[in-house]
Amino acid sequence: MGDEINISEFVNWISDLKSKIHEAHRKVAFSINSQLIELYWEIGKSIAEKQQKANWGSNFIEKTAFELKPEFPQIKGFSRRNLYAMSQWYRFYSQKYEFVPQPVAQIPWGHNRVIISKVKNLDEAEFYCTKTIANGWGRDTLKITSVQNV
Repeated sequence: MGDEINISEFVNWISDLKSKIHEAHRKVAFSINSQLIELYWEIGKSIAEKQQKANWGSNFIEKTAFELKPEFPQIKGFSRRNLYAMSQWYRFYSQKYEFVPQPVAQIPWGHNRVIISKVKNLDEAEFYCTKTIANGWGRDTLKITSVQNV
């Protein structure tokens, strides 16, 4: 008799359990994204500083990609194009910030790339970062919205 499950109670318990798992998954994903964005900030900063101080040309970025890709084959972000984007992204936001701005750190790298490719004003870029967070915009929505200048 004690083995019978109250279906309603079980359904509520399972629902709560699933919610906790989903929330933990979101927190992990957010933490990973935040760490990746901070890493990209540091890489972008390092590239920008090296190019400025050592007067190294754009070939330096290609050589950097050549050295990093085999060392970290599981990470796809070390192409020449992406390293260049990190440098440009860092230069863009470092005009105003010493560290990655919080709204910028909260959105995925692909979203960040879309924003800096479409927007040339820091306040407008921050606006799109904030709206992306608030509205859960995907990259496609962000591309359309930033082009229309909503």
